[in-house]
Amino acid sequence: MAISFEGRYSQAAARLRASEIRELLKLLNKPGMISFAGGLPNPDAFPVEGLKPVVGHVMEEHARDALQYGTTEGHNKLRDAIARGMEEHLGVSQRMQDIVITSGSEQALYLVSKVLLNAGDRVITDAPTYLGALLTFGVFGAQVEGVAMDGDGMIPDALEEKLCYLSARNESPKFIYLMPSFQNPTGVTMPGERRRRVYELARRFDLLVVEDDPYGFLRFEGKPEPPIKSMDDDGRVLYLGSFSKILAPGFRIGWLAAPPDVCNKVTLAKQAEDLCTETFGQYVVFEAMRSNLLFPHIAKIVALYRAKRDRMLAAMERAFPSEVRWNRPSGGMFIWVELPAGMDALEMFTRAVERNVAYVVGTPFFPNGGGRNTFRLNFSFASDDEIDEGIRRLGAVIREEIDARAPDLGEEYIDVV
Repeated sequence: MAISFEGRYSQAAARLRASEIRELLKLLNKPGMISFAGGLPNPDAFPVEGLKPVVGHVMEEHARDALQYGTTEGHNKLRDAIARGMEEHLGVSQRMQDIVITSGSEQALYLVSKVLLNAGDRVITDAPTYLGALLTFGVFGAQVEGVAMDGDGMIPDALEEKLCYLSARNESPKFIYLMPSFQNPTGVTMPGERRRRVYELARRFDLLVVEDDPYGFLRFEGKPEPPIKSMDDDGRVLYLGSFSKILAPGFRIGWLAAPPDVCNKVTLAKQAEDLCTETFGQYVVFEAMRSNLLFPHIAKIVALYRAKRDRMLAAMERAFPSEVRWNRPSGGMFIWVELPAGMDALEMFTRAVERNVAYVVGTPFFPNGGGRNTFRLNFSFASDDEIDEGIRRLGAVIREEIDARAPDLGEEYIDVV
């Protein structure tokens, strides 16, 4: 008889749960499906031809090191290049010892959580916020407190109210987690003045800030907003960066920028996870930076994604009923949609899939519940024809749902558009 593992799993394993998004995506493997559900970069945005000589150079000049195990902290030349790049392009003064290379920024978030969180600790996030962060915090038994957001991100007055309430109960959070530029899932960007206010509240209540910035370079219009890390006078902001959206996700190269003490702890935790991030990819990414491939390529990604955003917005204007609201993100990969209050995007999802079109429902992104009438659309991956046809199909589904539910629908919205 096969052994039973019931009762043998750790408390951490008991807290693991599947991504609701990935479970829904299992329904999409059928012919003719047009999916706006994933968060994938477009393969047309991969610098295939540009990387060929870079990869050749790594193999010709650095193969003995690039194919070997590396240090846990990462390839020193890449760490130094990232530190210098953060100062040049983000206004963040960093040194090589402030940088740890990770297997994507997702691992950086996991390792930061591992070295900072105990079961029962509180974390402050936007509501809605990145689902991967919620899953990570849940692994370590953290209690997540969502703070309301609007079209400019987390509302500072709501954050202050939350922090005062928790302080009165002697329940100090460990950190505030934010994705202030082109947030996943909403695409919303926090203005610089609001970033400053959030940072000042973190100082006042002596909290850390974890700033997750995978999309910051994907700006289509307007002036860049300064990272919260650029305001950091006392080392309380831990910055997570990634090459997945600006070069290629297959390399799985991200980084953490933090004070050396935090970097040392994260390095020890990483040694127990995977010893080191894959060395070959680090060498390729460094050589791509050294050969001036990266930023000209980012300009090409921005042009491609801007056109796709504009095409999807135009299609939504044509196809979506007037009762539906959505935002116009100034960068990133996502559009946030709000149906009339009383509608349920999860119930509608099944009927959308029957029409061979898919999105991501909004409810999993809300740490404390809510958002039943919201969903996320990804505009970066689909072809232009798929955008036109998929939005047409989705508009027809929404119209049928609104007509069927008209007597029951209210007029209130969650105002993040």
